[in-house]
Amino acid sequence: MKNIVCRASKGQHLLPSFIGMFIVITLVLVACGDQTSSSGSTSTTFTSTVVPTSTPQSIHYPPTTVADLRGLSAQGDTSAIHEFHSESVWAVGACPEPKREVTVAPSVTGRQLAEDLLAYFYAQQLDSPCGSVVFAYHNQGESGDVYTAGRILVNVTDSSGAVNLDPNASNLKHTLTLDVGGDFSNYEYVVTY
Repeated sequence: MKNIVCRASKGQHLLPSFIGMFIVITLVLVACGDQTSSSGSTSTTFTSTVVPTSTPQSIHYPPTTVADLRGLSAQGDTSAIHEFHSESVWAVGACPEPKREVTVAPSVTGRQLAEDLLAYFYAQQLDSPCGSVVFAYHNQGESGDVYTAGRILVNVTDSSGAVNLDPNASNLKHTLTLDVGGDFSNYEYVVTY
């Protein structure tokens, strides 16, 4: 009987330790559960932000604004234009005016020609404060005569209306003439900016 009493008294000593460990584990789990649930609710809360979108501008053809010119150029294919001659003309030392002669396939006409010529014009950075010109032909043998495919001519004047001779001048007026057809065509469009 003494043996049974000894076992019972040993078990009674373990019971408070077991209860203490149970309480500690429960408190730890409750504390972790609170952190998990609070961080869980934060991550599942979404805030929507309304971002204004700009209305795309329509591109007009024939062009009437610089935005139209840039928009048409963005739709063009520079590989359709083949440069065969490049030089500077006019006041070469003070304010050189780039001149390019290019060829384009006879099948490229109208709006597509305008897009491709403008794409070439802007890719070559020909929108110069000194002016520039691009003559387009159907074949290189036509150069030196009137252009047969098209032309971009940029005339630049200063604030007094005189031809600009200063590459660093401000308050300039650009007049871009886009011709999609031969020299005697009636497809000439003028944009002033």
